Amino acid sequence: ELVRLGTLAENYFANDPNTCLIKLRQYGEHLAQLVTAKVGLYSHTQPTQFDRLKRLQHRGAITGNITRLFHQLRKLGNDATHGTYGEKSAALSNLKHARTLGIWFHQSYGGVPGFDAGPFVPPVDPQQHTAALQTELARLQQERERWQTALSATRTQAEQSQADASSTS
Repeated sequence: ELVRLGTLAENYFANDPNTCLIKLRQYGEHLAQLVTAKVGLYSHTQPTQFDRLKRLQHRGAITGNITRLFHQLRKLGNDATHGTYGEKSAALSNLKHARTLGIWFHQSYGGVPGFDAGPFVPPVDPQQHTAALQTELARLQQERERWQTALSATRTQAEQSQADASSTS
């Protein structure tokens, strides 16, 4: 579920930062639910994300920067859900925060304390990707035209050589 929500957030980032922030809020909620289950605080009642985070903080399961990042996903996700807030810079920041939380969770509760995910790589803007593909396509079309011109010249030269050889025999 975390992978699905993260992937959706990345896919919406460039064209719909508002939806990206909503998906990241859902990611944060799901991640907090997993943490509550891991530390034995899971409840069948549906507490708010704010209450869930307070319980986790009180238990010491989340502290400092991790708590702040969870709240950042929650707050901007709320703004996006209840309005039209969705700045691209905020969506990018929250993608980084969600990644940090995912790494923290994997290191803390996944049994891989030394896990290194490498550097953050921002999602590719599909419009930039399309522009790059169009540039490459134009380059390949020009190359094809050069090869066709060279092939045509070679054929003409071969036909001329064959005609010259036939006329001398």
